[in-house]
Amino acid sequence: MSLKLKIRLSIFLLLMLLLGLGGYAFLTINYLEHGAHSIEQHDFNMARLAVLAFLAAGTVVGITMMVRLPRMVVRPLRRLAVDMERVAGPGAATRVAVGRRDEVGSVATAVNRVLSQAQNDRRATLAELFIERNRMQSLVRSLDEGLLLLDERGTIVLANPVAGFLLGLTEAELLDQPAAKLAETNEALRALLVPLAEANLAGDAVPDPVFTFPHQGDAPHYQLSISPIETFGPAAAGRAATPAGYIFCLRNVSIFKKLDEVKSGFLATISHELKTPLASIKLSLMLMQNERTDAAARQRLAAGIGEETQRLLSMVGQLIDVARLDAGAGIKLNVQAMTLADVIHFATQTVRPQLDDKQIRLDLHVPDALPAVHGDVEKTTWVLINLLSNAIRYSPPAAPLVIRAVQWGEMVRVSVEDHGPGIAPEFHKRIFERFAGVPGPQPQTGSSGLGLSISREFIGAQGGLLWVESQPEMGCCFLFTLPVAV
Repeated sequence: MSLKLKIRLSIFLLLMLLLGLGGYAFLTINYLEHGAHSIEQHDFNMARLAVLAFLAAGTVVGITMMVRLPRMVVRPLRRLAVDMERVAGPGAATRVAVGRRDEVGSVATAVNRVLSQAQNDRRATLAELFIERNRMQSLVRSLDEGLLLLDERGTIVLANPVAGFLLGLTEAELLDQPAAKLAETNEALRALLVPLAEANLAGDAVPDPVFTFPHQGDAPHYQLSISPIETFGPAAAGRAATPAGYIFCLRNVSIFKKLDEVKSGFLATISHELKTPLASIKLSLMLMQNERTDAAARQRLAAGIGEETQRLLSMVGQLIDVARLDAGAGIKLNVQAMTLADVIHFATQTVRPQLDDKQIRLDLHVPDALPAVHGDVEKTTWVLINLLSNAIRYSPPAAPLVIRAVQWGEMVRVSVEDHGPGIAPEFHKRIFERFAGVPGPQPQTGSSGLGLSISREFIGAQGGLLWVESQPEMGCCFLFTLPVAV
């Protein structure tokens, strides 16, 4: 039974009692006025009892309604309020009880429907938050930069694997730990906190510090950038807002350090390589201007000036080729069918003075039936001369030098083998980089560090490959391929 119907029935019963009492009193009064000349004692008692009965019944019903009706209305509402408080609290309850099918039960059903929808929305929101958290964690873990996040109390709340590796600590050892306490036993972290204490933050006029981590091998240099986490709350009057924490970002700048070292080495090499021929040319000119120098000596000096000039022109030409490649101008080729035997003959004649100077024996293995190749004669000759010059430079005196040319499928492979100190496998790729050098006891005199890089560009532009096969103390074998002419 609905609450409304209960209230209506209670009020209807009270009205019926009141109407009954009033009607009985009205009939009695009317009887007395129109026909009753005398009233017997028995009838009077009965009338009095009837009136008292009606009054008693009305009083009982009224008191009952006064007590039960508010309780009947308030009790379900109070139970509903308690259930809603329980659902809103931290417990596991998610629904309110539906006791009866009345108006309060309808309200409870509607509340359950709202709670169910809110729970579904909460689940969807939590799922989105978990997805975003997982994305953020994946992003932070995949960074090749070290990342530390400190809250306003200086506690580490986030650390990616790179930061842990640099500091020599695991993620579990870093998280939820005070940075200052860890810094007492970790020298690397103590050094990272110094810029924060000195207010050296990202974006200010002070350059970000660079730290060295020796256990990183070839990439030990990291630049520290400290960024404050801004708060959205109002700042106190007269004071700036206190950051909610700091982000420590360790960016690997080893490549830039290496470029600086390469640039410095290149400038030193170029300065030396330019100074030596210029000094030789200047001295030869001074001797030529001397009247006591005879004609034969002047011819030798002139020949020396020509050689040094050619050396300068070759070096400047390499620099121009590198500048052209960096500018994206590409390589201009005059591709045609050519005979490698002629290219090898011209290249060996060019380096003949260097061979004779070190008494190096040159062995040629070029088959007569070697097919013609498709390429640029000038660029291929330049590459071969560069490879031969490098082989002569690093070969010991009187050592053999072998040039081989064989057909290799649809390509022709040319190799230059020497008996020099060799190159370790970890440097096989590096030597083809610009201005790169190979660590070793022998100084790289007469080399600008550009020849192999340009040679690979030239061979690659012709559809071939250039690589090296070598082991320490076992000499080097540089090989390149060119496509067979159709």
